[in-house]
Amino acid sequence: MVLVFGMAADELGLLSPNERALRPASAVAPHGIVRDDFLEAIVRKVTSIMLGVEGEFGRKLFLKGLLGASVAPLLAHGTMLPEDMEALAGPRRTKLDRRSVDAYRAIAASHRDLYWTSPASTLLPSVVAHAQLGEAMMKDASAADVLLPVLGGAVAECALLAARLMFFDLARDDVAELFFRLAQDAVEVSRDHSLAVAVLAHRAFVPGFAQQEQPARAFLDAAHAHARYDAGPLLRSWLHCVDGEISARTGQPQTGVARIRSAEDALGSSGTDPVWLDFFDASRLAGFAGNALLLAGQHHAAADRLRDALDGLADGAERQRAVLLFDLAVAQAPGDADQAFATAGEACDVLGRDFYATALKRVPAVRQALRHTPYAAELDERVRSLTAV
Repeated sequence: MVLVFGMAADELGLLSPNERALRPASAVAPHGIVRDDFLEAIVRKVTSIMLGVEGEFGRKLFLKGLLGASVAPLLAHGTMLPEDMEALAGPRRTKLDRRSVDAYRAIAASHRDLYWTSPASTLLPSVVAHAQLGEAMMKDASAADVLLPVLGGAVAECALLAARLMFFDLARDDVAELFFRLAQDAVEVSRDHSLAVAVLAHRAFVPGFAQQEQPARAFLDAAHAHARYDAGPLLRSWLHCVDGEISARTGQPQTGVARIRSAEDALGSSGTDPVWLDFFDASRLAGFAGNALLLAGQHHAAADRLRDALDGLADGAERQRAVLLFDLAVAQAPGDADQAFATAGEACDVLGRDFYATALKRVPAVRQALRHTPYAAELDERVRSLTAV
């Protein structure tokens, strides 16, 4: 938060009285961290989206809306919050009855549907507020309440959606971790093995994309353990796909391809998939397969699977379309640079309509593939226009 807002920790209300007393007099808020130009542009874009408004008011609004789900732990540790944040985080007395739990679940389901049609920055405040409400309802409920596991499942879904928006859509890995933790706490309350698979495997993406194999593997191993208790064919297939992508990104491309074969086999297994599993289908499997083959250096085979994925992509999945197009551009580049640049241009057009940070993270691979062509500079210009604040 200090790096994002350029303010000292005590100005943001993040230090306890004891910590403030120990703070060196010369300490100042850092003005930024070293990034390459491309990532810097993304950070500027994401920060502008998240703040929405400029100046001090924007900072306070961001702190109140975004950190609401985690203010209770801060208060418990004696941390002072800015101005009236204490009132926002005060004790709640939400009655846990069937009507309130059903209402909470209905809103969580609506947020899940809205993800596919709403800009991430527009949807995020509502999802965060709902996660905060769910956390408060769980804390006020008796541990023996028969409705608590039902509520816990809905809170886990909501917190996981918030984490996905932060990590995949807006590239805010640090804040996403807060909501991943809430999702994991809530899924323990729910005692839902399928939800545990989803939460743990999504968490594995964070260290996996950072090429940190061991922490990613720990999350994946836990997810596979839960899957043995309860997981439908689509969920099992998705878990193998996640495992395959992370394996490939941590230096094991052939293992990644093998996991895709396991994902295809899993589609024939028995079981029923949960209604919230709306982020995976046959087209997404083809997309994972294309990416695994691409990371293994099998460009021609990768291009075939990526085209299949694009042909089968559901309406409204524009963010994923941008990812697939960038991957396809990389696959096409060795044989047809002209077509590769045209495909990358399509991806940029999609991002111009619906920003998606995960798709932008594919651009360096496209740059590398086109580095010896005149198109590299043109691609840079397209990306700069997308990330300009």
